[in-house]
Amino acid sequence: MNENNYVIFDPRIPKHKPILTNFLIVLISTMFIIELYFTIKYGEKGIIILGAKWNEGITNGEYWRFFTCALLHGNFMHLFLNLAGIYIFGKELESIYGPFRFLIICLLTSWGATLASYLYSPGIAIGASGIVFGIIGCLISFYFKQKDKMSGAEYKFKSMYTLIILNVLLGLFIPKIDNSAHIGGAFTGLICGWLLSPKYKTIKDEGLQRLKIVEEKRILSIVRNVILLTYLLIVLTNLAISKFI
Repeated sequence: MNENNYVIFDPRIPKHKPILTNFLIVLISTMFIIELYFTIKYGEKGIIILGAKWNEGITNGEYWRFFTCALLHGNFMHLFLNLAGIYIFGKELESIYGPFRFLIICLLTSWGATLASYLYSPGIAIGASGIVFGIIGCLISFYFKQKDKMSGAEYKFKSMYTLIILNVLLGLFIPKIDNSAHIGGAFTGLICGWLLSPKYKTIKDEGLQRLKIVEEKRILSIVRNVILLTYLLIVLTNLAISKFI
C-alpha cells in the first residue's frame, strides 16, 4: 500500500494511566495524619522521628531521610500546595513517562533536593516541594526535546521554566522556604527528564490505514541511565557528607 493511501494521521503521543501520582497523594496525606499524632505526642521531635531532613542524622548515616522528608509537611497550606503541584504536574509527567520512570524520578529528585538542602541549609526541613520542582524540571527537558516536533511543546517549555524562575525568586523573599532544595530538585529533574525521556517514531497502521505515533522501546538504555544517575548521586552524597564529618 502506498503511503499516500494513509489518509489519517494521529499526532497524539501515547499516554500512560497516572496510577502512582494518585498513590503518592494518598501516601503523603496519610503521613500528614500520622505526623499530627507524633507532633502532639513528641512535639518538635515528632518530625525528626518520622524522617525529616535532619543534617546530624544524615551525617550519621540516616540516608533514608533523603526520601522520607518529602512525605512530611508543616501545616495544611504547605500540604495543599505541594499536593496540588503533584496532582497537576505529576499526572502530566506520569502520563508521558509511565509509572516506572515516574517512581524513579520522584525518588531521585527527592534525593537531589534533600542533598542540596543538606549542603546549603542547616535547618530541619520537610515537604514534597523538591519533588514538585523535580517533576517540573523533567517536563522542561521533555518539552524542550519535543518543541520542534509537537504542537504546543514550545509554549509548555517556556511556561514551565518561567514557573521555576518565579518560584525561586519568590523563595528569596519568603522566610522558611528552602530554595536550595527547590533548585536541587529542579536541577535533578532536568537531568532525569533528559536521560529518561521517551522517544517516539511514526508507524503505519495497516488495518486502519493511518499513521500514528508510538514510543520506542529502550529498556536497556533507561536502566543504564537510572544506574548512572544513582551512582552520580551516591558520589555527590559521599562528597557532601565528608564535608561535615
